[in-house]
This record gives sequence, structure tokens and C-alpha cells, in this order.
Amino acid sequence: MSNTLKIMFVAGGTGGHILPAVSLGDWIRENNLPAEVGYLCGSRELERKIYKALHVDHAILPLSGSPFGVKGVRSILRWKEFIFSLVKAHKLIKEFKPNVIVLFGGYLSVPFALLSFLNVPMIAHEQNAIAGKATRLCSKRKIPIITGWNECLYLDKKSFMPVGVPVRRINLMDRQKAWELLGGKGIVPSKIFALVMGGSIGGKPLMQTITEVAKHDSLKDHIFMLVGTNEKSGVQWLSSNVVAIPPSWDLSAHFSLAHYAVTRCGASTLSELICYDVPGVLIPWEGASDDHQLANAKLFLRSGKGRIWRESENIELLEAALLEVSDMRKLCNNGGCDIKRNDICARFWNAILSFSTKGEGSIECA
Repeated sequence: MSNTLKIMFVAGGTGGHILPAVSLGDWIRENNLPAEVGYLCGSRELERKIYKALHVDHAILPLSGSPFGVKGVRSILRWKEFIFSLVKAHKLIKEFKPNVIVLFGGYLSVPFALLSFLNVPMIAHEQNAIAGKATRLCSKRKIPIITGWNECLYLDKKSFMPVGVPVRRINLMDRQKAWELLGGKGIVPSKIFALVMGGSIGGKPLMQTITEVAKHDSLKDHIFMLVGTNEKSGVQWLSSNVVAIPPSWDLSAHFSLAHYAVTRCGASTLSELICYDVPGVLIPWEGASDDHQLANAKLFLRSGKGRIWRESENIELLEAALLEVSDMRKLCNNGGCDIKRNDICARFWNAILSFSTKGEGSIECA
């Protein structure tokens, strides 16, 4: 019998579900652990683009969203997709023969929750501080839940195991080298750099707001790096202190330059700020289900450094938050960052092992 642990990662919908799965897969490979990981996503174009950008092979279920909460023709089409997805999911399980299936939340987890009667161990990872509908369904189906935070609304405290949210590896470097890697010309400006990340959904309004507030005189010594707003290589100056940066999986150069971040409040992004000790101005996306981004932001402030600004508030309060957070400083080095990242991924790995059909080879956490 092979000693290789076969793991199926079911991760789709948005980057908030996909990035933790790929980050954990990278960590497993970096540590030469005896595992074969297969990835599965839905049929949305956004999901395919994210996996393509990450250079990760993946299978696709013919499902573009949850059949619940939609009406009319759209509902009929979703239910048709859902039935086909149940059949394909069953087929993929039989072909891949996983020792454990890890559900990373979102609509893609629902077909697997309904297939939990199969003789294959499953666990579900809830990244956010508020359990989504898919996670609540998994809990009702007696699928073990692991979480990104120590608290998770709608779940009883005894019903889940906190492990954290896996984050990608970021190698901090000299600021001049980082500037050149991003395509910057000449000597890196001796100004305060803000890393602006809008997430895979809800990013455009955030970028517009930051571009507007950057015009204020008090922020002339700041440079706002808008990540993902420039599809061309190199940096593109939009104004004297706003620069567009191409999207990238590897944010090593970005984090090396940043004195602080301005970001939406997906759990994956906030976990990276905590892990790499980057203070943040947190701007929750108002369209997030159950307002989970605000809940994430509030929990972040217990272990991270930053301030929350709501888009319903005036821009002067945002200006004040930017100035206050820019005075906070990163203290973490590569060694400290690696310890934090390894601890999160090791806890996750041990949870996978404990629920798999093999259950051997745990790793000691810090």
C-alpha cells in the first residue's frame, strides 16, 4: 500500500477560498510531505483565471454558483448544473480515490456536503469569522469544521477546531531590489509606501477611493501601490503618489516595500498582514454576506495593528486612519514570518491527518 496521502482540495468561488488551498499545497510541497494534492474549482471565469495565474492544474465542476437564493430561469439552470456537478463529483472521487477531502467553503462545498454519506473522510475549512451557509450545512451533515479564527459566529465553540488560514510564502528583501523587481526606475523613492489590495471582488470602488484621498496634501509623502490595476509589466504612475502594479501571486517585493497596507477584509489577506506584521487600514466590503468582512476586521485588531474605516464614513476619517496607521511599523523578519506561516500550515496538516484514512505523520507546531 502506498504511503502517499491523497488529498482533494475543493476550492473555488473567489481568491479568498482558493488562495489558502494553494498556499497549503505549496507548503506541503516545500516540506516534501508524502502527499498528492488535487484541486477542484467551479466553472466561473474568475476561478479559472486565478488558478491559471497561480499555475496550478485543476479539475472543474460544471457549477457557477449556489442554486439557493436565485429565482426563475437562473434557478432552473443552477439546479441543472448542481445535478451534473453531483454526478461529476462522485465520479472524480471514485477516480482520484482521496484519503481525505478538504472543503474550503463557498458554493462549491455544497455538492460534497451532500455526498458525505460516501466512505471518504471530509473536513471543511471556514476562513471567515462568520460561518457561511456552506459551512453551516457541513456542520449539520456532521462534517468536522476547522476555522481560520478562534471565534466563528453560528458555530458552537465546541464544534470546531481553530487552525488559522494558510498564507503564501513571502521573502522579504532589500527595498531597492524590491522596487526594481516591480519595474520601478532609478532609486526607490524615500517615501511611505502603502500596499493597496482590493481583493477579487469589490476592489474597484476601493481603488477609486484611495486615488481620491491620495490628492490630500497630508498624504503627499505617501506612495499608494494599487495592486492588480495594471495588466502591463512594470509600474504605471497614475499621479505623483499613486502607482498601478500588475497582479502577482508572489507579493514578496510588494510586502518588502510596504510600510502599511490598505485592504479589503477577506480572511486570507488579513492573515497575511498578521503573519508578516504589516499594519493595515481595513475597509470591509459592504457587499460581503452576513457582513463577515467587518467581523474579520474586528478580530484582526486583536492580534494585528490597524484601524477600520467604513465606506459610509467621510473621507477625512479615512485620511486620519491612513496617517495614524502609517506611523505603525513592521517588526517581523523572514525568520519570524516563516515560523508563523509554518505553525498555521502544520496545524492544518495535522488536522487533515487526524481525519484522513491514514492518520500518521503529524508535524510539531511552534
